Amino acid sequence: MAQVDPEDDSIQRFIVRHYRYDPERRERRHVLVAAFDNEAEYQARLQSEEAEIQRRRDNGESVDRREHVSGSVYGPGYLRRAANGHLLSRAIARGVSLPGLERLELPPNMSCVTAVCDESAGDAGQRPATLALTLLLLSKCQP
Repeated sequence: MAQVDPEDDSIQRFIVRHYRYDPERRERRHVLVAAFDNEAEYQARLQSEEAEIQRRRDNGESVDRREHVSGSVYGPGYLRRAANGHLLSRAIARGVSLPGLERLELPPNMSCVTAVCDESAGDAGQRPATLALTLLLLSKCQP
């Protein structure tokens, strides 16, 4: 089986995770099992991990009822887009509007819109306040 680095953002990765108790962190969490560059190996590993959990249950071992195996598919650029989305969310939460934020490549469930008030549109004797507002739009819809 050709395993790949799960953090290699230049390729599509098929990630296998095992939800279980992690003694190092003293909590239940999704623990990375493996990452593959093709779906056949990914599916085979998912099935073998599920079979191992079932074997342990059948043998009467103490297996948490919430323990399970799951997987994700990350396309090229997934981690970069997620980091950009996190950066944009933090910037807006802190009231920061920087040039170029609206040009970041974002995850498919996020978008950024910037509105600026035109100072030249005011009356001759009045100067309107400058307004720069960046909005972060989040969607619960998954593509």
